[in-house]
Amino acid sequence: MAKRKHTRRAATTQYAAIPNQVFLGVPWKTVRPKYERIIDKLKKSYPIAFVIVGRDQNQDAEDLLEVIKKRLLTSSYAIFDATGGNANVSLEFGFADANDIPRALYLSIHRASKRASKESPIIADLAGKKQNRYAQEEALERLLRQFCQNHAYTRRFEQFLTTSFRHKSKGNKRRLRSLALKIVHQLAGDGRARRADVVQNLQADPSRYTRTEIDDMILRMHRNGLVESVQGPYSTVTVV
Repeated sequence: MAKRKHTRRAATTQYAAIPNQVFLGVPWKTVRPKYERIIDKLKKSYPIAFVIVGRDQNQDAEDLLEVIKKRLLTSSYAIFDATGGNANVSLEFGFADANDIPRALYLSIHRASKRASKESPIIADLAGKKQNRYAQEEALERLLRQFCQNHAYTRRFEQFLTTSFRHKSKGNKRRLRSLALKIVHQLAGDGRARRADVVQNLQADPSRYTRTEIDDMILRMHRNGLVESVQGPYSTVTVV
């Protein structure tokens, strides 16, 4: 079945959504470290590429806003954490809402989170929205795991593994699953990378993947519509 290409337009620029990219809009100081710890764990199990946009050194506010808009418009989904009533998160949520980007709102109900913030518990604009509430980091991890499991790209990824390697041994299945995940995560950022870079990075991986293993997996994923592999001297691999 052909997959529909989702495009969004901002001003005069048209963006295509990266199927496995999920934008995270979170308070920078208080909540972000929790999400980063959880994301590091989730990468080992799921093909979802979470992106958190932060200010680089010497980057002004206008440049940062453009980066945020681009990341939102190229994301398949957006999760916003409204803990502490952060105004930037509210602004990002409003932009996602205006551009029909699928989105969810998370909120910590832990007392310490409320005490740590000098702002209101939640911005008034978001108060009436449906919220996924959590008290501890473990509960937040469960919410994000459930989200990853239900994401459309994860379902396609799992179906690919099930149908492609059903006759392999348990050990081989684990190795092949890990390789497929690493290929997808090599493409994080813009949803694509030079094939030569992907191969080189995976050959240097501690799992010591062979060139044959890598080429075979990319070909299988291409044929099953998870990535697009373009041949040639400047060949790329792209999430689709």
